[in-house]
Amino acid sequence: MKLNHTQETREAQVRLLYEQLPYALLATILNALILTAVLWRQVSGSLLVGWLLAILLVTGSRYASGRAYLRTPSANAESRRWGRHYLYGVASNGVLWGFGGFFFFTANSYVHQVFLAYVLMGMVSGAISTLAPVRGAYLVFLIPALFPYAARLLSAGSEVHLAMASMLFIYVTMMGMISHRLHTTVAESLRLRFDNLDLLHDLTKAKDRVERANEELAAQVAEKHSAQDALQKAYEELERRVKERTAELAKSEEALRIADRRKDEFLAMLSHELRNPLAPIRNALQLMHRPNVPDSLVKRSREIIDRQFDRLTRLVDDLLDVSRIVHGKISLQETVFEIATVVNQAVEGSSPFIEARHQELCVHVPEEPVWVKGDIVRLDQVISNLLNNAAKYSDTGRRIGLDVDASDQWITIRVQDSGVGIPKDALPYVFDLFAQADHSLGRTHGGLGIGLTLVKRLVEMHGGRAEAHSEGPGHGSEFLVHLPRQKAPVTERYVSPGGAAVVSEEVLRVLVVDDNHDAVETLALLMRLEGHNVAVAFDGVNALAEAAKFQPQVVLLDIGMPGMDGYQVAHELRAQEPKRSMVILALTGYGQPEDRARAEAAGFTGHLTKPVPPELLFAALRAHSAER
Repeated sequence: MKLNHTQETREAQVRLLYEQLPYALLATILNALILTAVLWRQVSGSLLVGWLLAILLVTGSRYASGRAYLRTPSANAESRRWGRHYLYGVASNGVLWGFGGFFFFTANSYVHQVFLAYVLMGMVSGAISTLAPVRGAYLVFLIPALFPYAARLLSAGSEVHLAMASMLFIYVTMMGMISHRLHTTVAESLRLRFDNLDLLHDLTKAKDRVERANEELAAQVAEKHSAQDALQKAYEELERRVKERTAELAKSEEALRIADRRKDEFLAMLSHELRNPLAPIRNALQLMHRPNVPDSLVKRSREIIDRQFDRLTRLVDDLLDVSRIVHGKISLQETVFEIATVVNQAVEGSSPFIEARHQELCVHVPEEPVWVKGDIVRLDQVISNLLNNAAKYSDTGRRIGLDVDASDQWITIRVQDSGVGIPKDALPYVFDLFAQADHSLGRTHGGLGIGLTLVKRLVEMHGGRAEAHSEGPGHGSEFLVHLPRQKAPVTERYVSPGGAAVVSEEVLRVLVVDDNHDAVETLALLMRLEGHNVAVAFDGVNALAEAAKFQPQVVLLDIGMPGMDGYQVAHELRAQEPKRSMVILALTGYGQPEDRARAEAAGFTGHLTKPVPPELLFAALRAHSAER
C-alpha cells in the first residue's frame, strides 16, 4: 500500500535547509566583507558599517537558530515552526542585500555598479542550492535581494542601464525556473526515498537478503545527512538501490505470475485427475445396475472401482500431505532403523505397479547394516514416490535402478530410469509445488505435480537434501536423496509396522455411528458380512441410547456430527463404562496430529482417517479386541 509521506518530506526538506545553513552564512559574511571593502571609498562609511553590522547580526541570529534546531530532539515534529523561522531569516537577509543594492548603487561609477550586480547575482546563484529544498524559500530571498537594484537600473534610464535591467529580469526568471526545477528534483528524490523505504519494508517479508539490503540502505541514507557532499552520495546510492529494488520487484512479479499460472494449471490438472477415475467408476456402477450382467463383468467392474478408488485416495492423501508439510502441521515419528528395512518396504509396495508395466527393477543396498534416524512411514513414502515416478515416466520393459551408498556421514539413495527425461529449463523447478514439465492436453502420465515436492520437503525434515539430474528429454532421469547416517544403536529392537499380533476371530457387538446414512449403511453391511452383530445410530444422542440397550463391544464413531459431536459421545461412553473395556474407534475425515491427540484425550481407543480400507479396519478391530 502506497503511503502519504507529506509530513516526512516536509521534515526532511526543513532539515536540509538547516544542515546547509552554515555554508550559506559563511558565504554571506565573506561577500559582505568584500563588498564593504570595495565600496568603502564610493559609499558613505557609516552606511556601509551599519549595513555590515546588520548583516552580521542577522547572520548570527540565523546561526543560533540553526544550532538550536539541530540540538532539539523534537525539531522534526515542529517542522512547520522551524521552517517559518528559517524563512524569516532568509527574508531578512534578502532585504539587507536589497538595501545594499539600492543604496550602494554608485551613479558615477559603472565599474562599481557592475561589481555590485556581480555580488548580488552571485549571492542569488549560490542560494539556489541551499534554498531549493523548500518551495518558495528561494523567491523569499531572490525578490527582495534583486528588485531594489533593478529599480535603480530602471531609474537610471540610460540604454545600458535598461539593458542591464532587462538582463537582470531574464536572470531572475531563469533563476526562478531553475529553482523550481531543483526543488522538484529534491522533493521527488525525497518522495522516492520514502517510497523506496516502504518498498524495502514490504520486500523484507519475502526475502532475508532484501531485509539486510534495507538496513544497509537506511544506514547509508542516515550517514549521508551531515554534509552536502555526503547527501549527494546518498541520492546517488538511493537511485542505484531503487533500480535494484525495481529489478528485484520485476523478478518477484514474474515469480508471482509463474506461481499464479502454475496454480491455474494445477487446478485444471486436479479437475482432470479427479474426473478421470470418476468416469470409469460411474460406468462400472451403471454396468452393475443392469439386469442379467454376467458375474465375470460384475467382478471386472468391482476391480475397476477398487483400482480407481485407490487412485482417488492416493490423490487426496498427496494433497493433504503436501498441505500439512507446507503449513508445518506434520510431525515425524522418528526411530533408528536400517535403511534396508525402508528400502525393502518401498520396493514391496511399488513392485505391483512396476511389474504391471513389465519393467525391471534392480536394487542394490550395502551388505553391512547402515542405520538412519527418521520416520519409517515418511521415508517409505519418499522412496515409493521416486520409484512410482520412475515407472510412470518410463516406457514398458525399461530398467529402473535403486542404489543405496553410504559414506561416513551420509546415506545416498539413487533412483535412475531411462524414461522421458527432464528438459534443462525445467530442472531448477522440478521440486516446486505444482511444477510439471508437460501441461499439454496430450500428456500421458497424469499426476498433480506434488509428489516430488513431498519428497523434497520430507527429506529436508529429516536433515537431508534431494537432487534431480537429467541430460534432457529422452535421456532418462536420476534422483538422489541424501540422509544423515546414524550410528548403530546399542540394542537393536524394531518391530515392522506391518506386523500384527495373531488373534482369534470372534463375533463382536459393533455399534456404527455417523450422520451420513450411506456411510452407516455400507459400513454396517461390511461388519455383518464379517459375522458381527451390528447396531446403528445417526447422531450422538441416539448413539448413547443405543449403546445403553445394545451394550456394544466396539463403537465405530464419526467425529463431525450435528448437535453432539464424536468427542462428547466418546466422553459419555467412557463415563458410563469406567473399566474401558469397550473399543471406541474414530472413523473421521479429521486426520491432523492435534485431532488424534484430542481423540485420545476424549477416550477413543484408536483413530482412523476416512476413507479407511476395509482390511485396515478389520485388522484394527482384531488388534484392539485382543487387547480388551
